[in-house]
Amino acid sequence: MTHLPSIKQLQYLLAVHQHQHFGRAASACFIGQSTLSSAIQNLEEILGCQLIERENRSLMFTAIGEEVVQCARTIVNDTMSLKELTKSFLTPLNGKLTVGVIPTIASFIAAPLYHFCQQTFADLELVLIEDTSDNLLDKLEQGQIDLALLALPYQTAKFHTQVLAKDHFSLVHHQDYSAAQGIEDFNLLPDASVFLLEQEHCMTGHALTACHLHRASCINPFEAASLHTLLSMVEHQLGVTFLPQMAINAGILAGQQMQAIPLQNNAYREIGLLWRKTTGRIRDFKLFSQQLEVFLQQQCSVDFAG
Repeated sequence: MTHLPSIKQLQYLLAVHQHQHFGRAASACFIGQSTLSSAIQNLEEILGCQLIERENRSLMFTAIGEEVVQCARTIVNDTMSLKELTKSFLTPLNGKLTVGVIPTIASFIAAPLYHFCQQTFADLELVLIEDTSDNLLDKLEQGQIDLALLALPYQTAKFHTQVLAKDHFSLVHHQDYSAAQGIEDFNLLPDASVFLLEQEHCMTGHALTACHLHRASCINPFEAASLHTLLSMVEHQLGVTFLPQMAINAGILAGQQMQAIPLQNNAYREIGLLWRKTTGRIRDFKLFSQQLEVFLQQQCSVDFAG
């Protein structure tokens, strides 16, 4: 019988590739460094080729080592999916569920979502990770999170995407900012009067596209890291910004002399839930997405996707 690599050996290999360090990989796997090194050496013997070049305290994966890593990732993911398939069949939405959420959604639903899941899924341990869209998609691909809650459109072809809701944009300005009164074509706003988030936040692209704002001179070069920073600029009558209904419903404008005007062109971003196409937890994720859609409607008053 052919001697084959074990799943554990492949997991150790992936850990070394992720951390690019034997010591850190061993710690992540909760084993000693010598145990991990021996497992990798044994894996190389089984495969009959060198996967990692070692020199003092540095390491480098060989060309074939990189290819083996890609195959190993597929094998490990498929094996995990097999286990997930039976677990979700026997006990739906049981145990830990790690969901990545972008900041312009997490800021407004994180705490209510925790409460909602506690009430709806008694046996579910929800873990939320807040990060940018790009980082979350990387974590989703690497298996570090189970689901990603993003604003769409976005490049998500690698994953299954379940659109849950439409989150409409409003023009927001100080009630005394006359340049925005009665404006219909946002390209007629004064130069440098539109304040947006930094490019790492996908909401900037969504707002520009949805609101048909294409005159670059309208946009102020200042890039905010948060919606609250945007509002501080608008509060001082330096210009305007665009906010999603989710943020407005959460009370971000409470106590401020602001006007939020729904856009006549029905501009919106879509809220979508993503998971790996190879997952074995499809039952779990479909059930969770159905309840999350109800939650968004109840808590955020956004429109159903359909």
